[in-house]
Amino acid sequence: MSVPLHLGYIYYVVFLSIAAGIAVLRIDVANYESAIMPRERRAAKILGWLNIGLGVLILLLQWLIHSFIHT
Repeated sequence: MSVPLHLGYIYYVVFLSIAAGIAVLRIDVANYESAIMPRERRAAKILGWLNIGLGVLILLLQWLIHSFIHT
């Protein structure tokens, strides 16, 4: 018996996560750098890359599930 594992909204989550991470890296990091706020700049960089990483990880897991488990 096959269990459907397709989530229709997963690609929206991936896109929003990666887009939000890029926006944080481009906008917030620059603003904190010009305001000379090093701790906030570092936190924004970490959160931006974390957002991008989670988006890519979700995309990779979705592909693995679709390719190998949900045959």
